[in-house]
Amino acid sequence: MNIRRMLAVVTAVAGAASITATIIIRAGAPGPKVADAATWLIIEPLVLALLVGVVVRWSAPREAVMSGTLSALGSALWVQRFLHHSPALEATAASATWLIPSLAMGIIAWYMRWSEFTRARDIALMRAEQRSRLAVDLHDYVAHDISEIVARAQAGRAVLPMGDPRVAELLEQIETAGLRALDSMDQTVRILNEDDELVHSARGSIEDIDELVRRFGAVGEVSAAVTKKLNYPVSDVIGAEAYRTVVEALTNVRRHSVHATEVSVVLSQSDAHLLVSISDNGETRGPSGPPPSTSHTGGLGLVAMGERVRRLGGSVEAGPQQPRGWHVIATLPHSVGSPQGGAQ
Repeated sequence: MNIRRMLAVVTAVAGAASITATIIIRAGAPGPKVADAATWLIIEPLVLALLVGVVVRWSAPREAVMSGTLSALGSALWVQRFLHHSPALEATAASATWLIPSLAMGIIAWYMRWSEFTRARDIALMRAEQRSRLAVDLHDYVAHDISEIVARAQAGRAVLPMGDPRVAELLEQIETAGLRALDSMDQTVRILNEDDELVHSARGSIEDIDELVRRFGAVGEVSAAVTKKLNYPVSDVIGAEAYRTVVEALTNVRRHSVHATEVSVVLSQSDAHLLVSISDNGETRGPSGPPPSTSHTGGLGLVAMGERVRRLGGSVEAGPQQPRGWHVIATLPHSVGSPQGGAQ
């Protein structure tokens, strides 16, 4: 028998014994006089109340209810041993008064138990959120860099013979991409030591998108271009989310778009929003691939992107375009909490 169940048994036995003694004395058996039982008059109900608090705090819920109720009743009825000839209203008031310590201990113990439960639940939710954020960051940043490494290696194997002086340049580019991937991994792992969710997302900026697209276009046969039509300043958090959106869209082009030769990234602004548009001219469906409506979903990618953008007060639209290709359009406020964007 574990200690929690033992506490419940002791509490139930103590409560039942007290109730039994009260019943026997009320039935006519000789009982203690008030003067002789002055010390016990204080000790017994307080001990029973203490047992109520202990069992509510530590025992299983069902056991706590059953044993705690017995102990509380014992504490309330104990005073009836000395009220043989008292009016019913007076006797009831006396028992209600002696019930107060047990109720107080039970409420305090329940509050402590509930506080511990909510704290454990909040910690579990926080850990789950951190794991989810870590998985999304690994997908968004590290996967992009690794896909670049793979694309460069495949391109080099296809077009460069051994001994070609361009092999050294290619290996240097692969090394650089690998170091970026390691750096992204290090930054992602730091999430576990961060508290501000906005800090977690603040990687990259509007200015970094040019270099990102340049690197993408330098690999393979896909030409990529950036067009910026920006008239207002963009906050760091919104700029980081715009950068992240482009990262995810370009990763999906490399993974899912068949025979794409052009990728266009357009950043424009209205009075209320920043628009980030990424489109390609690839086939949205391979010979045995999924239908166009799902070919670029990318699992975590677009779903997580949509959740992040909506938290900032924006929206994401993604789908096939005519006559061919795929587009992703993210609408973001100019800053977090701005009245225009309505971000919270």
